[in-house]
Amino acid sequence: METSNTDIIENLLPRYCSGEATVEESRQVEEWIKQSDENYRIAKQIHTLYLATDTMQVLSKVDTEKALSSVCQKMSKDTARPKVTVTTWLQRVAAILFIPLLIAFGIQNLKPRPAEIAQTIEVKTNPGMTTTVNLPDGTVVHLNSESKLSYPSFFDKDKRRVTLEGEAFFEVQKDPEHGFVISAPHETKIEVLGTSFNVEAFEKDAFVSTTLVEGKVRFDYMKNGRGTAVLMKPGQKLTYDSFSSRVQLTETNGESEIAWKDGKVVFHATPLPEALRILEKRFNVIFVLSNDRLRSEAFTGSFSNQRLERILEIFKISSNIKWRYLDTQDTMNEKTRIEIY
Repeated sequence: METSNTDIIENLLPRYCSGEATVEESRQVEEWIKQSDENYRIAKQIHTLYLATDTMQVLSKVDTEKALSSVCQKMSKDTARPKVTVTTWLQRVAAILFIPLLIAFGIQNLKPRPAEIAQTIEVKTNPGMTTTVNLPDGTVVHLNSESKLSYPSFFDKDKRRVTLEGEAFFEVQKDPEHGFVISAPHETKIEVLGTSFNVEAFEKDAFVSTTLVEGKVRFDYMKNGRGTAVLMKPGQKLTYDSFSSRVQLTETNGESEIAWKDGKVVFHATPLPEALRILEKRFNVIFVLSNDRLRSEAFTGSFSNQRLERILEIFKISSNIKWRYLDTQDTMNEKTRIEIY
């Protein structure tokens, strides 16, 4: 019958090291030692511990009372030698008696332990809400409304990999030896070393955008079935159209793109369709733009605590647009719909 690794470590290995194992037991232990370097290391350390127990065997053969009396006589004759107190003797004996406990501890703790498997953690934000997530490496992620971030409970030795569906602003902890990789919808990927940037990548939208505030970013995407990469510089915004596989780079100070993480809405000559999309995420509504003429309108302004109605009224005054609430059949499960005309 084959002997398990646990039996060898707990039962046979101590007998082998003390010279009490049978021929068959010795053969089993020696075969186990040859299986891996880890087994050899454990056997060597246990054997080293057992060498220390020889002291106990010597003590068992000594008449301790006679030995103690002899020592005391020598101490009285030679006052120049330092005196050994009872406390010192007790400390020495305690150290010797501790050896078996040390061996037992070594057996339990030198056993090979199974590798720990990282658990996937998923964070979601409700409509109209934002949250902040601290990753295991110290990276800080601000997650926008209706977004989802998935990441492991600890990062492996290769890359720091996370998955994003939605919008998030990343403040990546610098670690040149372990790149930070974000997987996003439409077979896109953003890889960085240490930087601050915003990513908008909703599954329902046909585009993915990245705004780089500082550092370095490489945006990877598929074009004609082949992987393609674009290197970004600070102050650039990249927009990828998944339908046409086209990438557009524009200059930006990033204020409008990342204002949401501070609870603000900022427009810098922002086209109306994009402005409405920003307001949709902030206020959890749906806009219906029924007047195509208004698509060319652009807006500039900053809003912190204003209600949606107030912002739309400012739009109305500055661009002569009109707006109204649309009736919804299911008010419990459907977002409020607002027509812009």
